[in-house]
Amino acid sequence: MATRFSHSARIDAHLETVFASYGDEAFWHDRLAAIGTPDDSLDEFVTTGDSTTVTVTQHIPDEDIPDVARKVLPGRLIIVRTSTYAGFDGNRFTTSARAEAAGGLGIIDGGSESLSEGAAVVESASGQVKVSVPLLGGKLEKLVVSHLTRFFNAETEHLNRWTAAL
Repeated sequence: MATRFSHSARIDAHLETVFASYGDEAFWHDRLAAIGTPDDSLDEFVTTGDSTTVTVTQHIPDEDIPDVARKVLPGRLIIVRTSTYAGFDGNRFTTSARAEAAGGLGIIDGGSESLSEGAAVVESASGQVKVSVPLLGGKLEKLVVSHLTRFFNAETEHLNRWTAAL
C-alpha cells in the first residue's frame, strides 16, 4: 500500500517567470549546486513546444537517511527523478513527476498544478510513495514523505531566490 502526500507552496513571481525558469537549463544547474550534493547531475533537459522534461540524479547524503532505512539500503541512496512541465496557458501549468530509488526500493509518482494569483504563484503538489521493503515499507514511506516536505521547501526557497534575481 502506498502513502499519499500533498504540499503547497507560494512563489513570489509571475506564473510566466516561474514556467520560464523551469524551462531554463541554467536554473537546473544552479538548483543542483544550491541544494544538491556535488555528485548530483542533470541527466536530461529537453524543451519541445510548450513542455520541458528534466531528469536529474540525486545522491541522498547518508546523514539524511534514518538508521532504519540505512539497514535495508544496498548502498548509497540514489534517486533518479524525471519531471515534465507543460500546459502553460497564462493562468496555470502542470507538472508530472516520477522518482525511482536505485535498486528498485521505491517509487514516487506525483504531479502539481501551478496557478497564477496576481504577482505570485501557488503550486500544489500531490502524489504517492511506494517502498518495496517487506514489513518496513509503510514506516519507510512515512520517512520519505517527511524528507519530501523538507526537500520541496528547499526547492521553493531556491525558486524564489532565482526568480527574484531575474
